[in-house]
Amino acid sequence: MNRSIVTLLCYFLLLASSASAFNITKILSQFSDYSTFNDLLSKSGLATEINKRTTITILAVPNGAIGDLTSKSDDVLNSVLSTYVVLDYYDIPKLKSLKDKTAKMTTMYQQSGKARFDQGFLNMTAKDGSFVFGSAVKDAQRDSRLEKSVMNQPYNISVLGISQPFVTPGLDGTLAPVSTPPPKANNATSSPKSSPPASDDEAESPAEEAESPVSEETEALAPSKDADTSASSPSADSPPADAQAPPPAGSSAGKLKVSFGSFVVLASMVAAF
Repeated sequence: MNRSIVTLLCYFLLLASSASAFNITKILSQFSDYSTFNDLLSKSGLATEINKRTTITILAVPNGAIGDLTSKSDDVLNSVLSTYVVLDYYDIPKLKSLKDKTAKMTTMYQQSGKARFDQGFLNMTAKDGSFVFGSAVKDAQRDSRLEKSVMNQPYNISVLGISQPFVTPGLDGTLAPVSTPPPKANNATSSPKSSPPASDDEAESPAEEAESPVSEETEALAPSKDADTSASSPSADSPPADAQAPPPAGSSAGKLKVSFGSFVVLASMVAAF
C-alpha cells in the first residue's frame, strides 16, 4: 500500500511539472509569422534557457520586421534576444490593468551578470490606445508597438507580438558600450586644487582688493562738475574771502593784490607827511 501511495505521488508531481513546463520552439512553430524569430531563439541557444523557466513573457517579432537580427553573431544575438524575454507573466488584460501608464520590466539579460545600468530592463508605456516597448536605457528609442497576443498559458507563458525590433545600446555591436557618465569639466579659470563659488572669487580676489583703493582715490582726486560749481559759488556758511588761502603767487590775481597793497602803503605814508 505504501508503494502505491509513493507511485501516486510521483505521478502527480510529474503532472505538475509537465503543466508548468513548456517548449518555446514547439509553441512558436505553430505560428508561421514568427518562424524566423523562432529559428533565431534556437540558433542563439536562448530557447534552451527559456524552457527552464516557469513564468515568462516573450516579445516576438514577425518575419517581415525582423530586420538585421539575422546578421548578428550567436553571442550578440543571445544578448539581444534575451532583452525580449521578460521574467514575469504579462498578457493584454494584465497590461491594461496596470495603474501607471508606464512600467519597468526585468528581462532575462538582467540575470546574465553582463547588464550595465538599465540594459537589463524594458520600458512599457501606454500610448495612443496601445502599448509601446523599448530599452530602459536613457535616451533609447521606444517605438515598438504591441500588435497582438500570439498565445498565453496563464500564468506561465505569454507570447506578445510586437511591430518591430528595439535596440538596447551597447548590445548589438553597432553602438558604443554604455559607460559611466564623464565627470563635469572643471572651470578653466578656477584653481586646480579647488573651485570656490564665483561670489567668493569676487570677495577674495587680490587683484580686485588692490584695485578698490585706487578707484576710491581717483574719485576723490577728480571731483564731479557739481563739486566744482559749488566751490566757485560759496554759500552763506562759507568763510569770508580774506580768510581763504591766498592765491598762488604766480597767478594774475596774486599780482594784482600785491600792487594794491603797495598802493595803500604809499598812500598812508603820503598822508602821514
